[in-house]
Amino acid sequence: MARAEELLKHIDPSAMGIEVAPYFNPALPKSKGFNTLILDVFDTAKLREYAARDPLIADTRIAEIEAVDIVGDASNIGEMVEQKGLSGQIHHVVSSHNFEHLPNPVKFLHGCTTALKPGGMLSMAVPDCRACFDYFRMPTRLGDWLSSFYTNSSQPTPAQVFDLAANRSVYVIGTDERPGCNIATDDPQGFRLVGDLKDAFDRYLDALKSPGTYHDTHCTIMFNHSLELMLRDLRYLGLLDLEIVEISPPTGHEFFVHLRKTGPATAISPVEYQKTRERLLRLISEGLGASPYRDRAPRQVASSLLSKLRRGTKSAARRLVGDDTYKTLREANRQRRLRLKQPK
Repeated sequence: MARAEELLKHIDPSAMGIEVAPYFNPALPKSKGFNTLILDVFDTAKLREYAARDPLIADTRIAEIEAVDIVGDASNIGEMVEQKGLSGQIHHVVSSHNFEHLPNPVKFLHGCTTALKPGGMLSMAVPDCRACFDYFRMPTRLGDWLSSFYTNSSQPTPAQVFDLAANRSVYVIGTDERPGCNIATDDPQGFRLVGDLKDAFDRYLDALKSPGTYHDTHCTIMFNHSLELMLRDLRYLGLLDLEIVEISPPTGHEFFVHLRKTGPATAISPVEYQKTRERLLRLISEGLGASPYRDRAPRQVASSLLSKLRRGTKSAARRLVGDDTYKTLREANRQRRLRLKQPK
């Protein structure tokens, strides 16, 4: 499925929606007749000014930056839509690689609830931290989100600025440096640390001294399972009126998130939800770092070989491959069977 189709698969593109900060690459361009409101922290003139100064953006693309209808921080989407008298009338909110920048993601999610009509969709493309320049950073935890929400954060914290500056990476192929890679085909050993600890510390101190200065960074570091856990936790705690429709596996360097406005979650027992949390926490532990890159072929070989060995006796199997190898293969096959039994 094409990227645009994956992002828009759960929405009606003919209905009125909001696209967050599409810059010169809107998924639902007004120029093609879509009923889209563009939201950006900068107005149209400022965006085109920035694009004209960017050597990586062709001059021919500047005209593709569409008129901004709502100017402001996306975290305040609810308030801005309310000011326009459109609360509860928006069919969909589309966001591509913006959510991770938001200093107050819970406030943004609440704002989307305010903006969306019942059944309306929030559809997002977000970077997988294991396949982008966040590779050496640790995933965000729910406590981080709660802290930013209850302190009403409006900009990245000095700690977040420090973390990116100290642990930023690039993906190197030959002499080519890229911001990320394809998690399905590339080797994670291609990531190189370019963050400088001393420079990061200096930036941290500067951020403390000048709290009014905005330092753009990835505030949420995530992959599919870690984000799913935080969203489910928010819903269980009564802090989210959006339900998960789908969170896709990673594709390339990103994954897709689709949430529907439904109102409060149906009550679930603490015992049952504990099982859900434990399952996701195990998936998070297993999915950190280079784990998703690992070749599954050895496990398949182990399964096939053990199936053949079962035709004979265990003693014959041990004689054939040796006791240590037999135990290794048997454990690999046991782990495979456990994974297959895990609920999706």
